[in-house]
Amino acid sequence: MRGGDWDGQMFCAEVKWRRNASDQGPAYKSFLAKCYVALSQGYMLGDHYMWISWAPFRANDWDQLTSPQAIREAVLAESLRIFGIEDPGMAAESIKDELLVDLSERLWLVVMSEKQEKLVPLDDWRGVVANFYNSQGRSAW
Repeated sequence: MRGGDWDGQMFCAEVKWRRNASDQGPAYKSFLAKCYVALSQGYMLGDHYMWISWAPFRANDWDQLTSPQAIREAVLAESLRIFGIEDPGMAAESIKDELLVDLSERLWLVVMSEKQEKLVPLDDWRGVVANFYNSQGRSAW
C-alpha cells in the first residue's frame, strides 16, 4: 500500500467473484480461521487481510463480520485443523484473545462492482505518480 497510515504495509487477500452471496458465508468463516493462523505464525505479508468480493453476503450481521467474536467462532469451527483439538472447550482455551483483537483491526471487507473495475488512472497520471516516486528515491511500482 502507498501513502497515509498504511504506507509500505503489505496485504493478502481472498477474492471471490460472485454474482450473489452464494457460498461466501462459509468461505469467509474459513478465511477468518486461515488469517488467525497466518497472524499467529507471523506471516510476513499479513499487515492487512482483505476479503474482496463482487457481491455482499451475510447482510444481517455485516457489522460483526470483522469482530473478535466472529473470528473466535471461525477458529473454533476449524479447531481440529488449527490446534489438533476436537473438543470445543479445550480448543477455546488455545485461542489467544490478543490475536483476535489484533486480527479484527487488520481485516478489510471490500465489495466491488463491475463498473469499478474500469476505474483506472489515465496513463498521463501514472507518469506523474511515477515521476514523483522517482524524485523521492522510491519505485512507483
